[in-house]
Amino acid sequence: MTETGLPAVQRDDTSVNATDGHAIPVITWRPKDKPAAILQIFHGLSEHAERYARFANVATAAGYMVVAHDHRGHGKASPESGLGHFSDADGWNLVLQDAKSVQEKAGGQYPGLPVILLGHSMGSYIAQDFVMRHPHSVSALVLSGSTMPSRLKVRVGRWVARWEALRRGRRHRSQRLNAMGFGSFNRRFEPARTPFDWLSRDPAEVDLYISDPLCGSVSSATLWQDLLGGLLAISSVKALQRIPSGLPVLITGGENDPVGGRHGMTRLAAAYERTGHTTVTLKIYPGGRHEMLNETNRDEVTEDILGWMERTPL
Repeated sequence: MTETGLPAVQRDDTSVNATDGHAIPVITWRPKDKPAAILQIFHGLSEHAERYARFANVATAAGYMVVAHDHRGHGKASPESGLGHFSDADGWNLVLQDAKSVQEKAGGQYPGLPVILLGHSMGSYIAQDFVMRHPHSVSALVLSGSTMPSRLKVRVGRWVARWEALRRGRRHRSQRLNAMGFGSFNRRFEPARTPFDWLSRDPAEVDLYISDPLCGSVSSATLWQDLLGGLLAISSVKALQRIPSGLPVLITGGENDPVGGRHGMTRLAAAYERTGHTTVTLKIYPGGRHEMLNETNRDEVTEDILGWMERTPL
């Protein structure tokens, strides 16, 4: 399989109306024939769906219909409050509702077709909560660049986010919270060429991220409050038990990913196993950083993910 794979037979850029009237930008890649399954992608923080086009093209060539949308405050889904802000209130729930609206629209085109959910980084947290809320709407789950966080650290961060929102306003782009969230990520790669070397060992991919006006935005205090609250909601034993025990789960990422890395992903896999999940696969790439689909060995990673999907009973 080549890096770009075969070109997608058809790409559609549309939008789906959210429950509150918000327009959700959606990209759909379709194979020529009826797809084997729908692959729904949730992107990470401070990025957008278009960045998954290369992977989507290869997956489409393998027979999957791929659907990716921009979360609120990301990519083309930036309301008047701009990049880096979900909503003034109830942002996490709105993001989850948007994801369901997108899935329902995609699934309506092929009723009964299995859905594989792939979430990267923040998207992996959204994906887990999605399955907890809709346990029978997903046939397999891929968690990329994820982790099992320290709940104490998450609580502290959420308290700071709440204080920042009260003190500076809900839409305040908080450099303090940005530093708490990302400030140490580049440390292990010093002397670093850029502040984003932690994303990938490929300088060209790092430069693409830096030059993209829709990437790297500083998030609002309220978004951080929403995100950290979501992390608390999904990381308890009771929450993990809401995910069907037989759901196939792939946890994958780079060994040197500062978001989780070997330690964080191993903790996450162990948490799933402790809560009775019997079909968990852990795949860690030596030397890899945060964005394995944009890493120097991205072709290998793409083949591994698609191979796992093909081998997994849906």
